[in-house]
Formats: sequence, structure tokens, C-alpha cells
Amino acid sequence: MSSPTKTETENPQTPKDMRPRVSSTGKRLFALLLDFIFALLLANTLVQIFRKEHWDLVMQSRDLADLLPFYGSIILVLIVKDIFGRSLGKLLLGMTIRKVDDFSQRPPLIVLLKRNLLLLLFPVEGVVLVRDAYARRLADKWWGTVVLDDQKAMRPILRILLGNIILFGFFSAAILFQRSGIEKTAAYQTAEQAIRAHSSLQLLLEQAPEIEEPEMHLDLRVNAENPSQVRVRVGDEDTGKLVTVSLNLRENPRGWEVLDVEIKPISEVED
Repeated sequence: MSSPTKTETENPQTPKDMRPRVSSTGKRLFALLLDFIFALLLANTLVQIFRKEHWDLVMQSRDLADLLPFYGSIILVLIVKDIFGRSLGKLLLGMTIRKVDDFSQRPPLIVLLKRNLLLLLFPVEGVVLVRDAYARRLADKWWGTVVLDDQKAMRPILRILLGNIILFGFFSAAILFQRSGIEKTAAYQTAEQAIRAHSSLQLLLEQAPEIEEPEMHLDLRVNAENPSQVRVRVGDEDTGKLVTVSLNLRENPRGWEVLDVEIKPISEVED
């Protein structure tokens, strides 16, 4: 296990602003935090996309196998995050991974993967990183790597813009797949049946058959004290109705029971 020496990081013949500089402990920890947030957002987005029909009926009875895809995807993203020589967090903070004995060379792919396996021991890795003079993790020492400030990094304003674009992308995906996730629930489908069968809404549904702006507040406890609610708009935004369906989850057979259907003109609903 070798460490970068002063002569390796400071060559007297190199202009001072061009000398390789080891990334600080704070930057490394912040980059790791960003990577974890991005992994969490990605895993959550994938869960939204691949949710199964009637997922609300099995939420309370999920076992370890049901949780593996979510947590497994987070671990997988953290392991492969540096395959291009830097993770997304490092890119946004202007950092790059290099060989400790040759700062011009990026470590091979297998090394970039193996060094992140030790993130599973993060408490240990975190202590080693904080205590090391060059902010190196245990994996860096074992595999001969070091994280440097990238002299060819994008300008800070461009990195900030890129970070905002990525966050906006995740936010847009969450909105895009939110309705799909709601419509896959047994609660929404039960509420929709009650709405379409309601005599007071028949004429309105003939004019505008689409049910818009679904919102859902679920209590997945059986026979909960406070009912769950599905709220939608039927009709246009000016003359339509705001419909709230109250439901309760029953055990045998497991499913949703409609308790009440409340209909209000949108013009009478207070913001």
C-alpha cells in the first residue's frame, strides 16, 4: 500500500496551479453523499416504473425478497458508480480517480469495481478516510488509487447546471410515473368503479370520460380508524366536479370497501 508523497503531488518544475491536488476529505464525503442520493433516486424511480398491479394490497405482507430489488439496485449503483473514472458526485465536484503511482493514468475497470465493494464496510471506510492525510479510503490503499481534483473539470457553473438538470429529470420522472403508480392500486380501481357507477356523475362522464388529477392518501392497516381517500377531478377545470372517495381496507377477502363518495363543484372548493 503506497501513499502519494510530497514529491508526487508537488513537482517544483510544474506551475503551482497545474500541480495535482488531492481532493479534500470534505469533498470526498460530499461526493459520496451525492452518489448515495442519486442511487436512492434511481432505485425509487425504478420501483415506480415496475410496480405491480394491486401493489397496495401486498405492502403490509412484503418479505425480504420483495425488498431486494430496491436495496439491491442501490448497492449495485454504488459499486459501478466509478466505472468511467469518476462517479456522478465526483463529476459534479470536479474530482477524478487516478493511479497513485501515475497520476496521468486511470485505474483499470476491475480496480474501479473492486474498490467500491468495500463501501459495504462504510463505517470502517469512513473512519479511514477521515483519518488519512490524503483522504484515501481503505480501498484506495489496497488497490493503489487516489482521488484528485480534476484539472480538466467543467467550469463550476456548468457543473451546477448539470446537477440541476439531473435533479429535474428525476423530479419529472417521479411526476410522470406517479399517476401510473396510483392507477395500478386496487384502491384507485375500486374508487374509479364507484365514480363511474355514481348516478350524479353519469352525464358529466359522458361529456368528459377521462378522470383527471388523481390523488391518493392510503392507510394500509385493516379497518383503520381514519379511512383512506382517493380524490379526482371529473370534467373540465371550470365546471367539473371534485370527487373524494373514502375507502377502508378489509381483510377477508383482502380488498377495498367504499365507504362514501363526496362530490363538490370545483368552483366551491377552497384552495
